[in-house]
Amino acid sequence: MTQSFSSEVKKEIAHEYPAKPCCELAQAAGFFRTAGSLKPAGGGEIGLVLSTGIPAVARHVKQLFESLSGEQLFVSVAMRGGRVSPRRIELNLPPSAAGAELCIKAGIISRKDGLLTVEKGIMPSLTAFKCCRKSFIKGLFLGAGSVADPMKRYHFEIIIADPVFAGDVRRLLNGFTDIQAGIMERSGKCIVYLKAAEQIKDMLGIMDAHLHLLSYENARARHELRGRANRYSNCDNANLDRQAMAGAEQMRAIAVIEAREGGLSHLPDKLREAALARKENPGASFAEIGAMFDPPVTKSAAAARLKRLERLVV
Repeated sequence: MTQSFSSEVKKEIAHEYPAKPCCELAQAAGFFRTAGSLKPAGGGEIGLVLSTGIPAVARHVKQLFESLSGEQLFVSVAMRGGRVSPRRIELNLPPSAAGAELCIKAGIISRKDGLLTVEKGIMPSLTAFKCCRKSFIKGLFLGAGSVADPMKRYHFEIIIADPVFAGDVRRLLNGFTDIQAGIMERSGKCIVYLKAAEQIKDMLGIMDAHLHLLSYENARARHELRGRANRYSNCDNANLDRQAMAGAEQMRAIAVIEAREGGLSHLPDKLREAALARKENPGASFAEIGAMFDPPVTKSAAAARLKRLERLVV
């Protein structure tokens, strides 16, 4: 089965492991906030469930969370109607104190007066540095992001359940030069999105998806070239349609004049020359008709003479 452009971008991102511990944590936090859920247990222990449909991302996330928690994640494949679904892989971190500590460090939960509370926004210290902001965005995209094939349309989005968190993500993206993300609602969820081709290209660069940035640029160039060719073709077709309609009206006018007493012989020399040229060349353009005169005249002059013919029979 052919992989989507989004899947290929995610596989490229997942191929590169974060270089710093702070970036590890930021990327893990971003992924959990879009593709994870908590499994609270007694005694302050917390487990995590993470899901993805891409094996390369599953391997990357497993390494990431095992490195941060020091615990082993267990992999399972989701079942649908008794059948194994290749589109959903679950990674489970059993409830533990280490899981709770990781969630606190990642700004997923906070401990206040001995109680654990789920946080909605982005913890400021998590994205204090540019490298961490980029890693956080990578995690978000790996969890619930998509980017359309540029040969079809220009669209980048991250699906987020909580509107408060969506607002924080939008501000995070807009903190990068020339990025202007928007938010819309779809099926009860918030969509943080980009529509401008140049901004999507920049976002691929921010996520270090450099191979797909180049392929995006190539595809975008082909798409715009094809669109330009279509516009030129449509313009040419419209001009031909107008030319044909004008020629038909002038042929009708010439027929009416010829039916009158004296016919074309009663016309002034310049109009008679225009009428004869049109009669002999019904599909010619104004420029082509003008070139037939002796001496030749401009396109505008030829058009003016033929229009005068039409007005004679109104």
